[in-house]
Amino acid sequence: MSDPFSPNYDNVRGVDSDLKAPLWMIIYTDMITNLMIFFLMSYCLTWLDESDRQLAASSFAETFGGQKNEVMETEKGLEKKRQTQMEEQEDLEKKAKQQFANVEINEEKIKIVLPSPVLFDSGSAELKAATIKTLSEISNLIKNTTNRVVVEGHTDNIAITAGGEYASNWELSAARAFSVIQYLIDKEGIEPKRISALGYGEFRPKAPNDNPENRMINRRIEISIIKIK
Repeated sequence: MSDPFSPNYDNVRGVDSDLKAPLWMIIYTDMITNLMIFFLMSYCLTWLDESDRQLAASSFAETFGGQKNEVMETEKGLEKKRQTQMEEQEDLEKKAKQQFANVEINEEKIKIVLPSPVLFDSGSAELKAATIKTLSEISNLIKNTTNRVVVEGHTDNIAITAGGEYASNWELSAARAFSVIQYLIDKEGIEPKRISALGYGEFRPKAPNDNPENRMINRRIEISIIKIK
Protein backbone atom coordinates (compact mmCIF):
# COMPACT_ATOMS: atom_id res chain seq x y z
CA MET A 1 0.00 0.00 0.00
CA SER A 2 1.31 3.45 -0.89
CA ASP A 3 2.19 5.92 1.86
CA PRO A 4 -0.05 9.03 1.52
CA PHE A 5 2.68 11.12 3.18
CA SER A 6 5.28 10.05 0.64
CA PRO A 7 6.42 12.79 -1.79
CA ASN A 8 5.69 10.36 -4.65
CA TYR A 9 2.16 9.49 -3.48
CA ASP A 10 0.41 11.56 -6.16
CA ASN A 11 2.62 10.09 -8.90
CA VAL A 12 1.67 6.58 -7.80
CA ARG A 13 -1.98 7.57 -8.22
CA GLY A 14 -1.28 8.92 -11.68
CA VAL A 15 -1.47 12.62 -10.77
CA ASP A 16 1.10 15.01 -12.19
CA SER A 17 3.10 16.34 -9.22
CA ASP A 18 3.72 19.60 -11.10
CA LEU A 19 -0.02 20.28 -11.11
CA LYS A 20 -0.96 19.15 -7.60
CA ALA A 21 0.89 19.52 -4.28
CA PRO A 22 1.59 16.36 -2.27
CA LEU A 23 -0.82 15.66 0.58
CA TRP A 24 1.86 16.01 3.27
CA MET A 25 2.64 19.52 2.02
CA ILE A 26 -1.01 20.61 2.28
CA ILE A 27 -1.28 19.30 5.85
CA TYR A 28 2.01 20.90 6.83
CA THR A 29 0.99 24.25 5.32
CA ASP A 30 -2.34 24.23 7.18
CA MET A 31 -0.58 23.50 10.46
CA ILE A 32 1.98 26.29 9.98
CA THR A 33 -0.79 28.75 9.02
CA ASN A 34 -2.80 27.94 12.14
CA LEU A 35 0.27 28.30 14.35
CA MET A 36 1.07 31.64 12.78
CA ILE A 37 -2.47 32.91 13.41
CA PHE A 38 -2.31 31.72 17.01
CA PHE A 39 0.99 33.48 17.74
CA LEU A 40 -0.14 36.67 15.98
CA MET A 41 -3.30 36.78 18.09
CA SER A 42 -1.31 36.13 21.28
CA TYR A 43 1.10 38.92 20.36
CA CYS A 44 -1.75 41.35 19.66
CA LEU A 45 -3.37 40.59 23.00
CA THR A 46 -0.23 41.69 24.85
CA TRP A 47 -0.80 45.23 23.53
CA LEU A 48 -4.35 45.44 24.91
CA ASP A 49 -5.27 46.82 28.32
CA GLU A 50 -7.16 44.65 30.84
CA SER A 51 -10.66 45.68 29.77
CA ASP A 52 -9.93 45.06 26.10
CA ARG A 53 -8.41 41.65 26.91
CA GLN A 54 -11.54 40.66 28.80
CA LEU A 55 -13.68 41.80 25.89
CA ALA A 56 -11.60 39.77 23.45
CA ALA A 57 -11.71 36.70 25.69
CA SER A 58 -15.48 37.03 25.95
CA SER A 59 -15.72 37.25 22.16
CA PHE A 60 -13.65 34.08 21.74
CA ALA A 61 -15.78 32.27 24.31
CA GLU A 62 -18.97 33.21 22.46
CA THR A 63 -17.46 32.10 19.15
CA PHE A 64 -16.03 28.77 20.25
CA GLY A 65 -18.21 27.94 23.24
CA GLY A 66 -21.50 29.51 22.23
CA GLN A 67 -23.27 26.27 21.53
CA LYS A 68 -22.39 24.88 24.96
CA ASN A 69 -23.62 28.08 26.62
CA GLU A 70 -26.87 27.89 24.68
CA VAL A 71 -27.43 24.31 25.87
CA MET A 72 -26.76 25.35 29.47
CA GLU A 73 -29.18 28.27 29.17
CA THR A 74 -31.83 25.95 27.70
CA GLU A 75 -31.40 23.48 30.57
CA LYS A 76 -31.68 26.31 33.09
CA GLY A 77 -34.84 27.54 31.37
CA LEU A 78 -36.42 24.08 31.42
CA GLU A 79 -35.55 23.60 35.08
CA LYS A 80 -37.07 26.97 35.94
CA LYS A 81 -40.21 26.08 33.97
CA ARG A 82 -40.54 22.75 35.80
CA GLN A 83 -40.13 24.50 39.14
CA THR A 84 -42.81 27.05 38.23
CA GLN A 85 -45.20 24.26 37.15
CA MET A 86 -44.65 22.40 40.43
CA GLU A 87 -45.42 25.54 42.42
CA GLU A 88 -48.57 26.14 40.35
CA GLN A 89 -49.77 22.55 40.95
CA GLU A 90 -49.18 22.90 44.70
CA ASP A 91 -51.11 26.17 44.69
CA LEU A 92 -54.00 24.51 42.83
CA GLU A 93 -54.12 21.68 45.36
CA LYS A 94 -54.12 24.10 48.29
CA LYS A 95 -56.91 26.26 46.85
CA ALA A 96 -59.04 23.23 45.89
CA LYS A 97 -58.83 21.85 49.44
CA GLN A 98 -59.74 25.24 50.90
CA GLN A 99 -62.74 25.88 48.64
CA PHE A 100 -64.37 22.46 48.24
CA ALA A 101 -65.44 19.83 50.75
CA ASN A 102 -64.78 16.72 48.67
CA VAL A 103 -61.39 16.79 46.93
CA GLU A 104 -59.28 13.79 45.91
CA ILE A 105 -55.63 14.30 44.94
CA ASN A 106 -53.12 11.89 43.44
CA GLU A 107 -50.09 12.07 41.14
CA GLU A 108 -52.27 12.40 38.03
CA LYS A 109 -55.00 14.86 38.95
CA ILE A 110 -56.91 17.03 41.40
CA LYS A 111 -60.50 15.75 41.49
CA ILE A 112 -63.39 17.84 42.81
CA VAL A 113 -66.48 15.73 43.56
CA LEU A 114 -69.90 17.43 43.49
CA PRO A 115 -73.13 15.60 44.44
CA SER A 116 -75.52 15.49 41.48
CA PRO A 117 -78.60 16.42 43.61
CA VAL A 118 -76.90 19.74 44.36
CA LEU A 119 -76.46 20.44 40.64
CA PHE A 120 -79.53 18.85 39.02
CA ASP A 121 -83.10 17.82 39.71
CA SER A 122 -83.87 14.10 39.48
CA GLY A 123 -83.75 12.84 35.89
CA SER A 124 -82.68 16.28 34.56
CA ALA A 125 -79.46 17.60 33.01
CA GLU A 126 -80.39 21.27 33.45
CA LEU A 127 -78.17 23.06 35.95
CA LYS A 128 -79.89 24.51 39.01
CA ALA A 129 -79.46 28.25 39.51
CA ALA A 130 -77.92 27.61 42.93
CA THR A 131 -74.99 25.73 41.35
CA ILE A 132 -73.68 28.72 39.39
CA LYS A 133 -71.66 30.01 42.35
CA THR A 134 -69.92 26.63 42.73
CA LEU A 135 -69.07 26.36 39.04
CA SER A 136 -67.81 29.96 39.02
CA GLU A 137 -65.45 29.08 41.88
CA ILE A 138 -64.16 26.12 39.89
CA SER A 139 -63.72 28.37 36.87
CA ASN A 140 -61.69 30.85 38.92
CA LEU A 141 -59.50 27.96 40.05
CA ILE A 142 -58.64 26.79 36.52
CA LYS A 143 -59.10 29.87 34.33
CA ASN A 144 -55.51 31.12 34.55
CA THR A 145 -53.89 27.71 34.17
CA THR A 146 -53.13 25.53 31.14
CA ASN A 147 -54.23 22.25 32.77
CA ARG A 148 -56.65 19.99 30.94
CA VAL A 149 -60.00 19.50 32.65
CA VAL A 150 -62.18 16.38 32.45
CA VAL A 151 -65.81 16.42 33.66
CA GLU A 152 -67.36 13.02 34.41
CA GLY A 153 -71.02 12.26 35.06
CA HIS A 154 -72.09 9.31 37.27
CA THR A 155 -75.47 7.95 38.41
CA ASP A 156 -76.79 5.26 40.72
CA ASN A 157 -78.27 2.02 39.37
CA ILE A 158 -81.93 2.99 39.61
CA ALA A 159 -83.38 2.64 36.11
CA ILE A 160 -84.60 5.72 34.25
CA THR A 161 -88.39 6.09 34.23
CA ALA A 162 -89.82 5.07 30.87
CA GLY A 163 -90.93 7.96 28.67
CA GLY A 164 -88.48 10.40 30.19
CA GLU A 165 -86.08 12.70 28.35
CA TYR A 166 -83.23 10.19 28.57
CA ALA A 167 -83.38 6.51 27.72
CA SER A 168 -80.66 5.37 30.12
CA ASN A 169 -78.48 6.41 33.03
CA TRP A 170 -75.58 6.48 30.61
CA GLU A 171 -77.23 9.15 28.48
CA LEU A 172 -78.26 11.13 31.56
CA SER A 173 -74.73 11.10 33.02
CA ALA A 174 -73.22 12.22 29.70
CA ALA A 175 -75.80 15.02 29.32
CA ARG A 176 -75.06 16.28 32.84
CA ALA A 177 -71.31 16.32 32.21
CA PHE A 178 -71.91 18.20 28.97
CA SER A 179 -74.09 20.78 30.76
CA VAL A 180 -71.21 21.51 33.12
CA ILE A 181 -68.60 22.00 30.38
CA GLN A 182 -71.05 24.04 28.31
CA TYR A 183 -71.47 26.44 31.23
CA LEU A 184 -67.71 26.66 31.83
CA ILE A 185 -67.09 27.37 28.14
CA ASP A 186 -70.01 29.69 27.36
CA LYS A 187 -70.32 31.59 30.64
CA GLU A 188 -66.83 31.41 32.16
CA GLY A 189 -64.67 31.54 29.03
CA ILE A 190 -62.74 28.28 29.53
CA GLU A 191 -61.05 27.26 26.27
CA PRO A 192 -62.95 24.36 24.62
CA LYS A 193 -59.71 22.60 23.66
CA ARG A 194 -58.83 22.24 27.36
CA ILE A 195 -62.02 20.58 28.55
CA SER A 196 -63.92 17.37 27.81
CA ALA A 197 -67.02 15.54 29.09
CA LEU A 198 -67.58 11.85 29.82
CA GLY A 199 -70.61 9.89 31.01
CA TYR A 200 -70.28 6.58 32.89
CA GLY A 201 -73.86 5.98 34.03
CA GLU A 202 -74.01 3.56 36.98
CA PHE A 203 -70.91 1.62 35.91
CA ARG A 204 -68.30 3.31 38.13
CA PRO A 205 -69.89 3.50 41.57
CA LYS A 206 -67.97 4.79 44.59
CA ALA A 207 -70.10 2.68 46.94
CA PRO A 208 -72.38 -0.37 46.60
CA ASN A 209 -75.84 0.60 45.33
CA ASP A 210 -77.54 -1.23 48.19
CA ASN A 211 -79.08 1.62 50.20
CA PRO A 212 -80.28 5.21 49.68
CA GLU A 213 -77.16 6.76 51.27
CA ASN A 214 -74.77 4.90 48.98
CA ARG A 215 -76.86 5.62 45.92
CA MET A 216 -76.69 9.33 46.76
CA ILE A 217 -72.88 9.05 46.94
CA ASN A 218 -72.84 7.48 43.48
CA ARG A 219 -74.93 10.26 41.92
CA ARG A 220 -72.14 12.76 41.33
CA ILE A 221 -70.18 14.98 38.98
CA GLU A 222 -66.38 14.70 39.10
CA ILE A 223 -64.28 17.58 37.78
CA SER A 224 -60.66 16.52 37.35
CA ILE A 225 -57.83 19.00 36.84
CA ILE A 226 -55.10 17.01 35.09
CA LYS A 227 -51.64 17.76 36.45
CA ILE A 228 -48.95 18.96 34.07
CA LYS A 229 -45.97 16.59 33.97
